[in-house]
Amino acid sequence: MSEKIKKLFLLSIYCGLGLIILTQCTNDYPDSFYNANVVARATPTISHIEPDIALAGVDIITIIGNNFSEKPDENTVYFNSEKATVISSSINNIVVKAPNLPLDSIKVKIDVAGALNYSNIELYKLYPAVEEVFPFETYQEPYTVTSDGMGNLYFSFIEDAAGKGIYKTSVDGVLSEFAPRGGETTFSDLKYNSEGYLIGVYGNKAIFKIEAGVKPAVFVNTNNNSIKLFALDYDKDKNIWAAGKGGKIVCAKLDLSFKLFDYADDISGLRVFNDYLYAISGKDNAQSIVRFPIVSADSLGNVEAIFNFSGNVDADVVANSITFSAEGQMYIATTASPKNEAPVDPIMVVKSDGSFSTLYAGVISSSSSRLSWGSGTEMFIIKERFPIDRALSAIFSQNILKLNMVKAGAPEFGRD
Repeated sequence: MSEKIKKLFLLSIYCGLGLIILTQCTNDYPDSFYNANVVARATPTISHIEPDIALAGVDIITIIGNNFSEKPDENTVYFNSEKATVISSSINNIVVKAPNLPLDSIKVKIDVAGALNYSNIELYKLYPAVEEVFPFETYQEPYTVTSDGMGNLYFSFIEDAAGKGIYKTSVDGVLSEFAPRGGETTFSDLKYNSEGYLIGVYGNKAIFKIEAGVKPAVFVNTNNNSIKLFALDYDKDKNIWAAGKGGKIVCAKLDLSFKLFDYADDISGLRVFNDYLYAISGKDNAQSIVRFPIVSADSLGNVEAIFNFSGNVDADVVANSITFSAEGQMYIATTASPKNEAPVDPIMVVKSDGSFSTLYAGVISSSSSRLSWGSGTEMFIIKERFPIDRALSAIFSQNILKLNMVKAGAPEFGRD
């Protein structure tokens, strides 16, 4: 038998066996995938979204409509392609936290488990809660910020690790020198005066006046070499209160005479509010917020403890600066000293009843050194470089952030 005939013979056997196997197989597939007992959910619909204005990454939003699930995890809410965190839900509304997506015309839609179709799309706008005011380079570092009544910002400036003096960013975003550097590297606190100049302190025994185009000059000299002033503020009578290290609080009057008040603890932050001088008192890990009634430029009432800062934060978290909203909420700028990861959530909010929380949790990264309220509803903070060691690559560069507070700040008596 030839080789070709053998191959044909074997092929006919294989084909026959294949037919036998196929004819003996049983078809287990259902006649149809359609199940008349399964009913799809009705398509969800969005009627409107409240509130009309919300801050990205901060505010709670309620989506009102129909055919939602009462089980929160069965509702998926999309802001463009980003999923929002669902807090609660019912048939007619879904409550979510706004994602950190500051954009116009965001397409909001809902997918409900068991519904065949997405909801209709509603357009929504999320406003930025936090913005950088200027695109500083990594080698440029602003320190301690204050503002005038028109929205211009003034700050102490370092470039390539060297002091540059006082710089200004205008409302339209132009960076320029305001005053050349004097004896300081950086100022630790600045305040704008309505007459167009700044006052500042930088760990010296004196309060300095900074005028446009002129090196800072001594404004009030305490002549006490043990005093190192780091913080200051105006009261309603335009007196200047300043403090730091050295066991004294300074009050400089309108005629530039001054009085020294004894106070043993170090002070790192000052703010005048409702005829009280508030201070961050104490050293690292033993800090508290205290206040003194301002009787006059020549008289301070007895100190009163307001808030135990160190007792309510993790170890190595330090308070640097305080300010107030017009309604009386206190805001504290903090610095953390993490070992292995970058710090977040640097602003603490303290209510008049002593309860406290984090401002804009998860939105602000790195630590903050100084707070300053603008003339409207904006608060400015110095976001600190992290890590602070300039020899290391910066995870967060130093910058000035503008926070949309949706409320007014307490009066800045030197400026307002």
